[in-house]
Amino acid sequence: MSKKFIASILMLSLVLPVVALAQFPGPPAPPAPGPGGGAADEETFPFAAASPRFKLPTAGLEPTVVRITNLLFYFIVLISIIMVLWGGVTLATAAGDPSKVDLARHLIMYALIAIVVGAISWGLINLVASYLGRLA
Repeated sequence: MSKKFIASILMLSLVLPVVALAQFPGPPAPPAPGPGGGAADEETFPFAAASPRFKLPTAGLEPTVVRITNLLFYFIVLISIIMVLWGGVTLATAAGDPSKVDLARHLIMYALIAIVVGAISWGLINLVASYLGRLA
């Protein structure tokens, strides 16, 4: 296989999930008017009367932690997929060299271990966050 074909397949595998999983959020709901003319659950810019466009949304600790955890998990999965692909190409081009075969097996094994550890930590943090959300 040519290098251009492998590079195009790799780029397609990185871009296609983003395109396939894209979602249109729909029209935003109008905010309920609060005391300063802004939404009731948002802090407003100090000069809200002069420029009402600048509104600072507030978010609690739980959604922030869950968003950061989700981003880290997606990053771990992306890096692990790249490592598995790299290990597969290394294994395919090893030509019977035991050191390259061993390197490829280790790359694939450590990538799968990273996915498992990332999934367990992601699940635990989301479980704790959902439990704490029920208590509030």
